[in-house]
Amino acid sequence: MQTTFRRRFLLPIVAGAVLLAGCEPTAAALPRLTEPGEVLEEALRTTAELEFVHIRLEATFRGDGVAGVGLGETAVTVDGDLDLGTREFHALAEATMSGVAQRVELLLVGTDAFVRTEGGLLPGQAGRWQRQPIPPGEDPRNGIPPNPAIAVALKAMLEEPTLESELVGIESCGASQCYHVTVTVAPELTWRIVNGALFGGPPEDELGPVDPSIPPITVDLMVQESTRLLVSASTTVAAAGVTVAATVTLSNHDREFQLLPPPPDQVDDGSGAEGPLGG
Repeated sequence: MQTTFRRRFLLPIVAGAVLLAGCEPTAAALPRLTEPGEVLEEALRTTAELEFVHIRLEATFRGDGVAGVGLGETAVTVDGDLDLGTREFHALAEATMSGVAQRVELLLVGTDAFVRTEGGLLPGQAGRWQRQPIPPGEDPRNGIPPNPAIAVALKAMLEEPTLESELVGIESCGASQCYHVTVTVAPELTWRIVNGALFGGPPEDELGPVDPSIPPITVDLMVQESTRLLVSASTTVAAAGVTVAATVTLSNHDREFQLLPPPPDQVDDGSGAEGPLGG
């Protein structure tokens, strides 16, 4: 169950990161786009070859939760540097729930995962890394399609009749100007995405009926006018007694970095315990 969840969690993360890759033509050489489909296709086209990106997720969860388990208000932030070529990454997640703060840092290099925690209820020695080797059969990256396949699936998704898009206009985004595009995904398409049907999962006739709790989802996308790179995506979704508001911001497009394991004197071998990515 944990491995399935991790693959579903990582897949949209990597798929979104693929959207950041690519060339950076000058604004003077690019005509202004007038159709939302053009903006989305250009974002895919110009970002298809990125190798590095920084991703920041900010999310809040409010409501009664599932099966009566109250969430109150939970805030989560994740900052991560992702190497799209090797699919290695370094991420720092911070969450506050019911007044309890938790900080988790995760580093994936080669076939080793390193994790350290502070605060909250998770076990671990503050400030020290726990090393978890990832057996080949349990590596969640094995279930992620190659980057070209992700790009093809995303382009096909843009042509789905259950996906609607609108070009709201051109707005300021930091020091730049961005195309503001909204995309509304029908419950049927969301159901297919969640079940992996767009990425080689079970065929549609084997998915079963759409979960009635899934609402239409509208996502606001900001695409930089001068480079046509995706720079942010945000949405608010209310379902099953929970309201989730989330924003993903992408930066440092193709700014190269190198990920290295922590110094040996700061690492404890945790291979005998359940790891953060495997098990």
